[in-house]
Amino acid sequence: MTKGLLQQSIRQVFRFALNLVLAGSPFIGLGQSLDSLERALATKRLTDSEKIRLYQDLSKGYVREDISKSLHFAKTGLDLALQTGDEQMEGAFYQNLGAAYMMKSADDSAEFYLEKALPIALRHGATQEAGVYRLYGSLYVSQNRYDAAMDYFKKSAVILEKTDNGYELCEIYARIGGIYRLLKNNDQALTYYKQAAQLAMESGNKEELASIYTDLGALYRGQEKPKEESIRPIEQALNIYRELGNKSGESRTLAVLASAYNYYGDYDAALPIAQQALQRAEAAGLWGLATSSATILTAIYYYSGNYSECIATGLKVLQMDSTDVNMTKHAYIHLSLAYGRLGRIDSMEHYVNEFVTALETQHNETFHRAFSEMEVKYETEKKSLQIGALEKQRRLYLWLGVAGGIVLLIALAFAVMRYRLAVSRRKLAEEAAQRLEQEKQLVAVHATLDGEAAERTRLAKDLHDGLGSMLSLVKFNLPQVNGDAVLEAVDVSRFQKALGMLDDSIQELRRVAHHMMPESLLRYGLKVSLSDFCAAIPTASFHYFGDEARLPGKLEIMVYRCVHELVNNALKHAGATQINVQLVQENDRLSFTVQDNGSGFDQKTVTEGMGLQNIRQRVAAFQGKMDCYSSAQGTEIHVELELTKNGQHD
Repeated sequence: MTKGLLQQSIRQVFRFALNLVLAGSPFIGLGQSLDSLERALATKRLTDSEKIRLYQDLSKGYVREDISKSLHFAKTGLDLALQTGDEQMEGAFYQNLGAAYMMKSADDSAEFYLEKALPIALRHGATQEAGVYRLYGSLYVSQNRYDAAMDYFKKSAVILEKTDNGYELCEIYARIGGIYRLLKNNDQALTYYKQAAQLAMESGNKEELASIYTDLGALYRGQEKPKEESIRPIEQALNIYRELGNKSGESRTLAVLASAYNYYGDYDAALPIAQQALQRAEAAGLWGLATSSATILTAIYYYSGNYSECIATGLKVLQMDSTDVNMTKHAYIHLSLAYGRLGRIDSMEHYVNEFVTALETQHNETFHRAFSEMEVKYETEKKSLQIGALEKQRRLYLWLGVAGGIVLLIALAFAVMRYRLAVSRRKLAEEAAQRLEQEKQLVAVHATLDGEAAERTRLAKDLHDGLGSMLSLVKFNLPQVNGDAVLEAVDVSRFQKALGMLDDSIQELRRVAHHMMPESLLRYGLKVSLSDFCAAIPTASFHYFGDEARLPGKLEIMVYRCVHELVNNALKHAGATQINVQLVQENDRLSFTVQDNGSGFDQKTVTEGMGLQNIRQRVAAFQGKMDCYSSAQGTEIHVELELTKNGQHD
């Protein structure tokens, strides 16, 4: 893996953590110090309402300084608010608890308290409602659910725009800009950041202004701006936090500043800043920020050539209390690279395997979460249909009962009509349920295809750029081991054999990486990639007819994978000595055929294998049709796709 790719990954991971920390802290500065508020709380003459207000201020103030204290004061204040029946402050404490648990990366607990806060906020004013929406948006950003996060931030923005609350609106604009930055829409991000900065200066929200300056530094870095232009706003943010005496904000900004210097290769400047950020985060109990700072420190040690410290810090990252799988993945990356640099191949292979396992785990969790959401949506829609049908049926029974009391003939006529209507309604409901089930299956297939393509692309890059580069470096250094040493003939033969095996390993690794996601497919399309694939197989020939217009990316990947699977089946299972691959592309139609002279199979007695079933499923996801013809003379698979039906799959 190249240095640029590693640095980009570290920056992305840190932006996620930083955005959570900043977006999850929607509290303004307090007029008094936290110590003075605690002293005031010890006064015996306070009323219950005064104590509740002090608990509120302390829980908000400590959320950035000491999470355990923030939770303590929020829970104590909540108990008092419940005793006195102060529902509005009860909702405020639920918000504080949600924000504090977000800072601890305890998303389940955070969501639990936000669900309690929302109905209370809806009854007690727009400002409190906007605050809950903002916290929901921050929670979903931490979970990479950007569509949901954007919806909640915009709900909050609409409320604050109507109330002309610029002090808090600048924070929402900054959070929306942060999402656009994560989605690589830098122009839209810059527009929101500028609006947020203007509102922050007009309303005197200095803490949010510092946060915006920090994000602007990261945005400029992503746009490949010069170092000075990216560093300047981050240093401005650091000065503001120091002026306000905000230690946690200063720690977060130090971590961002260290990441920026690391990105521009100024490791001498980055190292002490990252060390200082880590020490302050650990002292404040901000373990999410401490993990991010340690990850940045690991990268700095690696790029500055201090591999021993890189390993020590990477192991520390793995020991920290962090639920962020991205941090764990990047610790594995740096550990494998550092061990490789030190020649400890066994350790390098161990952490490469751990990295691959983490990738698979993350992919499975993402897939299951998406599938669960689709299942909940499907069940909700099905229940709505059933409730609607039952309600209509109840009204119909009532009407028929009244009509039956007037005239028997009319009652009989309406009974017949009711029967026919019930049958029709039941059929419609069954058809709707079947349609929803089919749509759910299609969505699941597309999610699987998307996840498979993304993971293949990521794994191909990791194998080629990371492990391939290391093997090439080992090959380059092995001849130097020989040097002027005198080797026996047997040792020379073994040495040469080892070099040959290393060459074979490098070639095999590149071949695997290429077939996982061919670069020619992404750059030039199906014709070039399939031609290259068939040219590498002596028994395969490729024929192309039609125009060479590019197709939607998902469709090209699907066709390539199907042809790849069919050709491999012909070679492995049919013993084919001649394989013919044909691709026909027209304006509104695409078809491909794979024909071989292998042993074939009896379609009446032999069940199709998992490979053919997977191909049928993928083709069906694109509304295509697959036909299979097999005999003792060979097998022919033909697939037809209508392009006008697949425009939605871009």
